[in-house]
Amino acid sequence: MSDASQIPHFVYFFDDDFAPCTLVSLRSVLSRLAGDARVSLHPTFESDNLRQDVASLAHAFPESDIALREVDLTPWRHLPRGRLPLAARARLLLPDIHSGRVLYLDGDALARRDLTPLWRVDLGDKCIGAALAPGVQAILERYANSRSQPARKAGEKTLERGRRLDGIDMQRYFNSGVMVLDLDAIHAKGLAERMMDIEATAAYTSRDQDWLNMVFRNETQVLDPTWNSGWGNPRTAKRYVSPDLRARFRESREDPAIIHYTGFEKPWSAPRPPFRLHLLTKPLERRLRARYWAEFQTERAATEALLGHPLWP
Repeated sequence: MSDASQIPHFVYFFDDDFAPCTLVSLRSVLSRLAGDARVSLHPTFESDNLRQDVASLAHAFPESDIALREVDLTPWRHLPRGRLPLAARARLLLPDIHSGRVLYLDGDALARRDLTPLWRVDLGDKCIGAALAPGVQAILERYANSRSQPARKAGEKTLERGRRLDGIDMQRYFNSGVMVLDLDAIHAKGLAERMMDIEATAAYTSRDQDWLNMVFRNETQVLDPTWNSGWGNPRTAKRYVSPDLRARFRESREDPAIIHYTGFEKPWSAPRPPFRLHLLTKPLERRLRARYWAEFQTERAATEALLGHPLWP
């Protein structure tokens, strides 16, 4: 292998529920790499079955160094959970666990291309790189370009949320499911301790994502949306979205590098997407949902074939 500092380093944090999809995600990453890689898996639980599965992946991809290290979240078990598992906040401990540059991925994100260019992306003088949250951008675009009462109400609610989040600019609000982090820079700029303040996240709706947006409000390089496409970012194609923004998100709709299964509906819940009445008037959303649901099934089948057992009942 070459100099370790030049080898892409991919990191996951996950609980027992997210372990199966994390394995699918990891196989999608490793199968598309053109060279060596380092992988750090940080479950918040202990499992012999997980260790066996990781060993199978390591055997199938010998050019990658895959390490498994549990994270103990006992000190924060008292915190309110809300809609999101406590394990999601484990990634806030990154500055205490690793150094150098890392590419963090949620377990429900699938690689569709080699992610080495993303790990190497130019961050300028910033600490992290992340893609804008497309739903937030769509709400703000509709607020700016529509006079309808629902559009005004949603936009004002979003802007008020920014004010509650210490006045951050919601036009720069990012999704934290895919992030490039320069951990050395985070330490050098005195942001490590604040990032790792898991207790503080309990005060915010989106917990760690809101917190990260606050901590790195002036330290985020906005990434091309193709590196974090939520179900194909269908809302960015709406008529009320400005032509420039529609164009900026076009590749993330048509051929994203990473598809991120954001939200509470997950493609491992069923072989095909269930019927949803509200989607009858949203043909693009239906098409993208079906397309990326099917892609997950393909990746799932390949992972299960490699591991030699089903990942879900």
